[in-house]
Amino acid sequence: MKKKAVNKTVGLLVVMALLSTLLAACGGSDKAEKEPEKSGNKEISLRVATSFAGSDPWVPVWTKAIKQFQDENPGVRIVDESTPVNQEALRTKVKADAATGNLADVLFYFNGSETAILADSNSIVSWEEEFAKDPEWAKQFNAGIVDKVKYDGKLYALPYIGFYEGLFWNKALFEQHNLEAPSTYEAFMKAVDTFAATDIIPFATSLTTPYLQEALILSQVGPEGQQQAYDPSWAPALNIFKELSEKNAFPKDSLTLDDDKAQSLFASGKAAMMFNGSWTAAGLSQDPDIQISPFPLVPGGKGEGVIVSGFGSGWYMKNSKDQEKYDMALKFIKFMTSPDIAGEFAAIGGTYAVQTKASENTAQLLVDGNAMVSAAKDFVMPIDSYVSRESYTQFLNGIGYVSAGRKTAEEVLAEAKKLNDKIQ
Repeated sequence: MKKKAVNKTVGLLVVMALLSTLLAACGGSDKAEKEPEKSGNKEISLRVATSFAGSDPWVPVWTKAIKQFQDENPGVRIVDESTPVNQEALRTKVKADAATGNLADVLFYFNGSETAILADSNSIVSWEEEFAKDPEWAKQFNAGIVDKVKYDGKLYALPYIGFYEGLFWNKALFEQHNLEAPSTYEAFMKAVDTFAATDIIPFATSLTTPYLQEALILSQVGPEGQQQAYDPSWAPALNIFKELSEKNAFPKDSLTLDDDKAQSLFASGKAAMMFNGSWTAAGLSQDPDIQISPFPLVPGGKGEGVIVSGFGSGWYMKNSKDQEKYDMALKFIKFMTSPDIAGEFAAIGGTYAVQTKASENTAQLLVDGNAMVSAAKDFVMPIDSYVSRESYTQFLNGIGYVSAGRKTAEEVLAEAKKLNDKIQ
């Protein structure tokens, strides 16, 4: 009896062990089936570097777009590494990241000559393949603009926000002093002389970032001459800086003033005119007296009807080896370039290379700026988009010396050209 009882007990224990093993196996199977789901729901972190920071007018729209994307994509975290474009902060960051192999997953960054360091890193996407996979998305982009922003025949930077530069002027101040609109060089110079005799600064500019040089050089030599980097034919345009300086056209501290403060002088009505870009138009558009026109043709100039305009920045994407991160970065860029989101950016300012959803809130100054672009006979990119950064910095510094009469225009141009030829 005892032997049977023992055998029965042993048998029961064996059965229980077998059941236990089977249950464990079933449980293990369930766990194995759920694991991929868990890994698929892991948080994806995307580093994004743009110029939508600081006082940039698109910051509110950018911040809202990031929140919307995260809300629509639970488990995605956007690490916003955006840096103000002023003072070279963005360039410094991106170049350092490229040099250390630490590029952000998505960048909204300069194209043209600036693309080289990113292309040379062999870590960014060329968009042709993605366009082929999604032709409907590709069709949202203006093909003519896309062709113009390619680098070495490849599309690395998706064009998005375009820009233009123009002469902003305060209609109320001009009317108070019985002045004509500065649409001719004679009217422009008369306004300088008139305002210089008052407590109104004729022309708000920083001689450390003088956008005015773009206007004067283009007006003087025309689009073909502007492409001849630091050519002696630019000298008469630079000499106008000296003439304007002698007429007290600029703020007294223009040699140390930064561009933000120059903009503030104009926006507050302390200056009558300013030459600057479309990125300033959003803030200025609240004042109905602010007008915009092309810079007038200088005497003997070749640049009539030509403006500085283009698409100097675009969306870059890191060619991540992590497929989930790659796919999510691509989804983020498609989200940002969708008509709805692009339309919200367009309401702030600029011109666009993608289809945008129309907004009823576009200010008149922004409408006028786009009308100026539409009426232009030709467009050129800024000088700094096709010369070395080092030579351009030296060139800008030289303008201050020309204005103060400490160097000739020819000397400044020769020095910048020598440095540019050496680097390029």
